[in-house]
Amino acid sequence: MPNVTVTAADTATAMDEIWDQLGPDAMIVSTKKQHGKIVMEATTEVVAKQAEPAWTGKADFDTLFTNQMISKAPCQDADNDPPDKTTAKQHELTGLRHDLASLQDMLTGMVLTDLDGINPALVPSTRVSLQRAGFSQKILQDLQTHYAGYSYSEGYERFLQALASHLVHPTNATILQKRLLFVVGASGTGRTTMVAKISAMLRDQNPSKEIVLASLNGQNGTINHQLQTFGRLLNLPTVTLGLSTPVEDFNKMTDYDFMVIDVASDSPESVEKVSSIQTRLGDSEVGTLLAIPGSTSHSMISTTIKRFDAIHPLVVLTKLDECETKPAEFSALAENNTKIALLSGTRSVIDPAVFASENILLQYLQENFSHANTGPAHRGSE
Repeated sequence: MPNVTVTAADTATAMDEIWDQLGPDAMIVSTKKQHGKIVMEATTEVVAKQAEPAWTGKADFDTLFTNQMISKAPCQDADNDPPDKTTAKQHELTGLRHDLASLQDMLTGMVLTDLDGINPALVPSTRVSLQRAGFSQKILQDLQTHYAGYSYSEGYERFLQALASHLVHPTNATILQKRLLFVVGASGTGRTTMVAKISAMLRDQNPSKEIVLASLNGQNGTINHQLQTFGRLLNLPTVTLGLSTPVEDFNKMTDYDFMVIDVASDSPESVEKVSSIQTRLGDSEVGTLLAIPGSTSHSMISTTIKRFDAIHPLVVLTKLDECETKPAEFSALAENNTKIALLSGTRSVIDPAVFASENILLQYLQENFSHANTGPAHRGSE
């Protein structure tokens, strides 16, 4: 049986079958993919055969590769080989290059899913530890140039720095210079409290300016009692607007220097209204903030951002005094290319929100996601 052709699901299975039929003297003539299968041709016809140990059973791929592709090829002079033998070698090498390239592609795209079952020697790697901490595969892939090739500890810190830089808007402080500032978000996100906090910040920064708190409701005339309470506490006027209020009326509101508007509905109609005001008055006049509380799930963050995507809001992370924003949530924000403008708690209106500078956000990440809490030494406590 000098020549054999086998068809198998993959290269390793095909080579096993060839070994079963031809033994260790088999030489691969060609390898190709046909109809989703690997078709491999092999032969035992060798011009200059070297003595080899007797074959004692099925060998694995590494043994076959070593014996057939490394040991034999260099020992023969290609210049003295017959043309058909040289062609067979070329086919053989071409097939191997194709198989190795396919293997490299598979390894490059490999995703670790069962981290507890991996080799312990891999645990200290930065990427594995970051994944164990809860950061998503996508953001680890997007930012890998910042930490790949560095030691575990240094790579972890470099990743957090890159993530903080990615999330922070370079000019987020200018949001408080907008004449009309809309704060959007679902009910219970700390949105109305955020309106009051921003109004207090504006009042402190601009004591001679006229500032008003406004509520944009789905129904005209609906009073936001919570916003009215905040207005009394801050000694600032409050007004109520409706979705039917003409866009031109917003432009005519010249009695106030700043108007902070609580958009009391996350309906498509509300988003469309804010978008039309942005278009009419321009970004220099109108700003938008999206309130997202800490501990909001990855999927909910993505859904919320898409809902308000048309008005391009900066994000305010709220309720940070009550709950923690975890790696999965920061991953969702980064994946959606969202920029964080402010960090805030909700227990006190007089406590101002903090602008999310790169240093402040990095400090938050370091304090909450230190590699000391997610690395190899911590593994046993999970």
